[in-house]
Amino acid sequence: MNHHSQPSAENPLSGLTRGRHPAVPLPPLIPRRSKLPATAGQLDKQRSSRMSLRFPSLLLALASIAFFSPGANAALSATLIGSAQLWQRAEFRLADVPPANNPYDPDEIRVDATLTSPTGKTTTVPAFWFQDYTRSLVNGFQELTPAGAPEWRVRFTPTETGTYQLAVAVQLAGSAPARTASSQFAVAAATKPTHGWVQTGPDRRYFQTSDGAPLRLIGENVCWAQSNATYDYDQWFPAMAKAGENFARLWMSPWDMGLEHGQGYLNRYRQDAAWSLDYVVSLAEQNGIYFLISFDHHGMYQTSSQNWGGSNNFWNVNPYNAANGGPCAQPNDFFTDPKAKGIYQKRLRYLIARYGYSAHLLSWQFFNEIDNVFQPGQSLVGNDVVAWHREMAQWLRKNDPYRHLISTSLTGGSDRPEFWNLPELDFAVYHSYADAAPGRKAAHLAEDYHQRYQKPVMIGEFGTSARDWAIVGDPHLRGFRQGIWGGALGGSVGTDMSWWWESVHDNNVYPLYAVMHDLLRKGGWYEGAWTPISFENNDDVPTRLGEIVPNATPFTATIALSGYRRTAPRGALAVADSLSAERGAEYLTAYVQGAQGTEPQRAIRLSAHFAKAGKVSFRVNSVSGDTEMVVTVDGAEKLRTKLFDRDGQQAVNHEMDRDFSVELPEGPHAIEISSTTAHWAFVENLRLEKVRPASFADGWHHRPDVLGLRNEQGRALVYVTSPYILWPAGALRYNAPLLENQKVALTGCKPGGYSAQWFDATSGRPLGTTEANTKGGTLVLPVPAFSEDVVGLIAPQ
Repeated sequence: MNHHSQPSAENPLSGLTRGRHPAVPLPPLIPRRSKLPATAGQLDKQRSSRMSLRFPSLLLALASIAFFSPGANAALSATLIGSAQLWQRAEFRLADVPPANNPYDPDEIRVDATLTSPTGKTTTVPAFWFQDYTRSLVNGFQELTPAGAPEWRVRFTPTETGTYQLAVAVQLAGSAPARTASSQFAVAAATKPTHGWVQTGPDRRYFQTSDGAPLRLIGENVCWAQSNATYDYDQWFPAMAKAGENFARLWMSPWDMGLEHGQGYLNRYRQDAAWSLDYVVSLAEQNGIYFLISFDHHGMYQTSSQNWGGSNNFWNVNPYNAANGGPCAQPNDFFTDPKAKGIYQKRLRYLIARYGYSAHLLSWQFFNEIDNVFQPGQSLVGNDVVAWHREMAQWLRKNDPYRHLISTSLTGGSDRPEFWNLPELDFAVYHSYADAAPGRKAAHLAEDYHQRYQKPVMIGEFGTSARDWAIVGDPHLRGFRQGIWGGALGGSVGTDMSWWWESVHDNNVYPLYAVMHDLLRKGGWYEGAWTPISFENNDDVPTRLGEIVPNATPFTATIALSGYRRTAPRGALAVADSLSAERGAEYLTAYVQGAQGTEPQRAIRLSAHFAKAGKVSFRVNSVSGDTEMVVTVDGAEKLRTKLFDRDGQQAVNHEMDRDFSVELPEGPHAIEISSTTAHWAFVENLRLEKVRPASFADGWHHRPDVLGLRNEQGRALVYVTSPYILWPAGALRYNAPLLENQKVALTGCKPGGYSAQWFDATSGRPLGTTEANTKGGTLVLPVPAFSEDVVGLIAPQ
């Protein structure tokens, strides 16, 4: 089965692809990532087949009719369910609350509990309408059966031991409190270690808990389940915890755990979905996993989804859509209409009431990749969405008594300062897909975001492909390892968070996480403050050549290009040897296009020494619109040709497939392949023939790629990658060459001697210990012989 399928907006029962892209022919050029499958018209039918709710008519009744309150004059009461412990959920059952037509609407009935601690600190939390269930697994599908009558509940996390006072107030239709109840309960000491609420750390790089303990994350997206529903999480979370993972990202999607999705559920929330999220949250807590809840995905506001294979236009089933009884005539109205905002804030209040108690709730996240739906060409006005984030984050901050962190997310490769400069958003999020040298990319992003926004950054989604697990392109998981290690030791809040959770589980990738966790624990990563290290001789492949290597045989260079359109590498490369050609994807894009707006031109610029009969050749796979390609050699135009989009449709894969070549005389040459229009041309099969091996300018040569962190005590953690496997370079190479006599040079070190223990990054196998003394603040440490990637734990002697 393919990975990450979801119900679609039109036909949720169609055989979906489980990927960020639908199962339709897609060009290698248009990133049509869809975490969604086909469509959404029969979404409730799909959900009933997945959750298979027994007595489905009862569910809607619970959400929509006045509930029965025995005894009109009965006194309101609150009963603690079980016992209360420090930093553990205390839950109360409320009885004899006055009836209301819609218990989810605080304008109709508002039930609040005020809790006073032994030291006099007061916390007010909203109560919520609750239906319990029992679950069973029948023929591979979860079935939920309502258990007992619906009722009001209160959840709260006590932060002190001793006797708490509880007071419950009820307001009907905005009147003064109609009746109240008060009681007290005892809170016992915790039976397991606790740390408190998640906050940003004082260094603005990492998270910490309210007791001051650092919180660094190893984890992945675990956004939704398939037909097994919560039973899948029974497998995933214990396996993650055993491997040392402590973070999971969850979605409240239309197909799993979304509260308002389905006819008649606007401000009348799905109790089956809420119960499932209850279960997943409790399971995360039991396994020591911090979780982020993402409320909505961008497809809920998308009216056309050609770029997504027709699988992401969920606006037609969005409960806020006027066609479905909502207040919004157009998707953008959700972000501007006062009535829509008010309804949304009621959902936020319910989420605070039901899930805000959890100290393992790392963050609320408003959206997944909301800028996928920005104009031009889509339905949302960016400035309106930014203003909405400010307003809703302010409301959430004011009304969340626990002050959980707040963020959102943008599409892969997207960085929008107008979002991350909002003080209301506590940390930035970047989604990394198909980034060459992903470890270095993560480290660069972390430092860049920290400098510009003074906020922690989470690499919230990660994959060597945006389409699928892509094991064919990363069979030895070299790119995967580089991503997770680059996040952990590059200065972000933790590992890059893999998007492909089912593949991680099905392929048992957990040992890689276990090795990482063990090495980071030994190195002290979970303790104290760490900052990124600068290294000498850790530069990019140059754009200038040195001298020809005497008597060396000319070779054909196949230039690797980056196939991810949303990132723009520097666009220039010196081709001195076959490895520099393999590493081309770090510096060159396959999308050639002219300047557009504030975006600079994207061209391919190559320099190389050629023997006689040299040649540059390439293929244009397809174009996004009519364009003109130009090839120059040493500034002189050698080729100019017009390329026409044949039908104007989004499906363009191999629509053109035209080959071009230019012959080159002997000698050094600078080649440029460019476009004169804003439409892109997708270039592939780029080859240079009869290239003469050469040195690089200024004596540069390929060295291991290195990144790492240090703490105030002089300890350091470094991750070293062979240049022969810097993904995608060497991805398919079965045995990478053995590197010997390599060194890493850490700058800014305290004077003295240091020792380093070295470990294989895949197996954790010890490779040996090396020692060195600083010289002028630089520590040059030998690295034992290795082939792929190693981890060094460095400490002062």
